Amino acid sequence: MIRVSILEREILSVQQQLKLMTLPAEKRLKILRKLSRHLAKQNRKNIRENKDPDGRRWKHRSAGDKKMMRKMGKQLKTKTTANHATLFFPGVAGKIASQHQYGTTEKWNAAKARRVYGRPSYGDKPTRLQAKRLRELGYSIAAKRQGKRKGKSKRKKPTIKWIVENLTTGQAGLIIRALKDKTAQSSWEIKLPERQLLGANVEDITNFITAELEKE
Repeated sequence: MIRVSILEREILSVQQQLKLMTLPAEKRLKILRKLSRHLAKQNRKNIRENKDPDGRRWKHRSAGDKKMMRKMGKQLKTKTTANHATLFFPGVAGKIASQHQYGTTEKWNAAKARRVYGRPSYGDKPTRLQAKRLRELGYSIAAKRQGKRKGKSKRKKPTIKWIVENLTTGQAGLIIRALKDKTAQSSWEIKLPERQLLGANVEDITNFITAELEKE
């Protein structure tokens, strides 16, 4: 949540604060509504581009670099009074935004994973993500021999296409655990890195309000 107050000294000078406070409440409300829309537009753009308010890119997912939370910006809400402008995410979106904003550690178990993602169908084809993970872990298959040569059989790293077409989700999962030398976990933790969704530049706010005051 972002909360901007016209009474904060780091945003406005004393003279500017006095000028604002002499304006009717309706006019202060109008200025802060414009400000909240301005900040919301900036933050929605940053979220779509997966950038923080300073223009730095968010840390990618551990499994790929596709853009995240592309629809979160649509859930961003604004609330204004004659003295404050607030940007926030309501309900569940607020919880998700907070987890990413500050970075948190989530505890998971099989039951929670089933509630969120559903029960996996182990007979289905493996996902491309599983196939990529198998290749990363060094999974190999026997290479086809040429002619009738004897000796130690050679092995090769299969393509993603081969893995998807020849293994099942269950098989891929078992092989991944075996290659990682890990047994199935009853519970585990997922660390969410800090990804700042909301923010505001003090200088930008000051310039915006100053420009609005000049119009008055």
